[in-house]
Amino acid sequence: MVVMLPMMSSAIYGSEKSDKGLPNIIVFVADDAGMDFGCYGNNGIKTPNIDRLAKEGIRFEKAYLTSPQSSPSRTSMMTGQFAHTIGTEDLHNPLDGSTKMMPYYFNQAGYSTGVMLKTHWGPNGDKQFTHVIKGGYKPNQGDLTEELYRNYRKFLDDSKEQPFFLWVGFIDPHRPYNREVCPQVNKPEDVKIPPFLVDAADTRRDMADYYDEISRMDRNIGIMLGELEKRGELENTIIVFMSDNGRPFPRCKGSLYDTGIQTPLIFVWDKHITPNTVHSNGLVSSVDLAPTLLDLVGINMPDTVYGRSFKELLFDPTKRGRDYIFAERNWHDTDEYIRCVRTERYKFIYNAYYELPHGTTMDLGSSLSWYDLKIAQKEGTLSKEQALLFTSPRPMIEIYDLEKDPEEFTNVADVKEYRDVGKKLAKLLVNWQKETKDHPWWMRRRCDQNDRVTGFPLYETRPGLWAD
Repeated sequence: MVVMLPMMSSAIYGSEKSDKGLPNIIVFVADDAGMDFGCYGNNGIKTPNIDRLAKEGIRFEKAYLTSPQSSPSRTSMMTGQFAHTIGTEDLHNPLDGSTKMMPYYFNQAGYSTGVMLKTHWGPNGDKQFTHVIKGGYKPNQGDLTEELYRNYRKFLDDSKEQPFFLWVGFIDPHRPYNREVCPQVNKPEDVKIPPFLVDAADTRRDMADYYDEISRMDRNIGIMLGELEKRGELENTIIVFMSDNGRPFPRCKGSLYDTGIQTPLIFVWDKHITPNTVHSNGLVSSVDLAPTLLDLVGINMPDTVYGRSFKELLFDPTKRGRDYIFAERNWHDTDEYIRCVRTERYKFIYNAYYELPHGTTMDLGSSLSWYDLKIAQKEGTLSKEQALLFTSPRPMIEIYDLEKDPEEFTNVADVKEYRDVGKKLAKLLVNWQKETKDHPWWMRRRCDQNDRVTGFPLYETRPGLWAD
């Protein structure tokens, strides 16, 4: 299926294209991947193609998302806005017809714009692309189907006379896992089990299944880049790799701990970005993705967006990024109103519904890892770190000294020496909420669709919701 939109120019590049020299752009987005890649220090997983991208470009060590949930995170990436500013803060909330995403601006510059696989921003978002690439996608079968790969090649054919922008929203490594269709290339004994999970056989198998889907996605990235290389397009293509939220495990996806909002972020641009470089001086936010990509080709976004370009960091990793970033968690099977501000050293989290257990999403509640935790809870064998998952009531305020406590296990909100830090961070958070017109928690309370602890549905799900 191809939807053609009017173009305001025919900007093209290369010997067969225009002399403007505009690059292609391809953005690969993982679905529920944490920081589990070889280039980010996990030697137990096989990700050769993503590791190659890190060697050929710049890898960001301190990149963070604006939400630990799929659709709020993705709409923020694509618009340069925070989800609550455009009405997409709850899972499944679609973009309205007036909100402009990246492809709108690329279209105005003469780009061919394509999207394939997962979007999660609704039909108004898809309409902003010139090409919606279909291809016989079936749940739990994340390999590129022949039809999908054929349509990907057709998109490249259709874009020969102009630069292209392509968004590739992988479905890996989102649950549920299916070992019958996903090659098992990672061994349970090689996976890394974080201390907040139970190191048991089922949890290791669960983590290995997750690793396997990341490896499958990695292989598909290699296939797609191989096609660009065959066509001689790779050298003039900006490549981006990132994730939409943390791994689909307890205390990760859906939480505002780093395990929920930190993202891998890699940029590659041959002869422009110095290979094998790392940026770690300051923070980067996903709200800045759209302004940055547009800035790289000379397009400015309106001043009304909250994101800002970090283009200069791509070419000089010694340049400093943001001093702090913000993130939010709202409805996802259960209602939440959680906000955080993070600096390089500290994190401040506000839980509005502190009297309730942390909401468990349905996919996490049915996981092997969660069952192992529940068994250990019943048997009274949970460690201190694992027991934090079941804290109820929760603290209203959480403050973490990330230099001393990078895994965010020790809340220092009541420690006297952190009182001034807490006041400064609280002021930053409140000012951000005012600036972005964040709604008060008492104005937007939603009903829970699932049990907050088990994640099991409380009643039959309404038909017609798109996958999360």
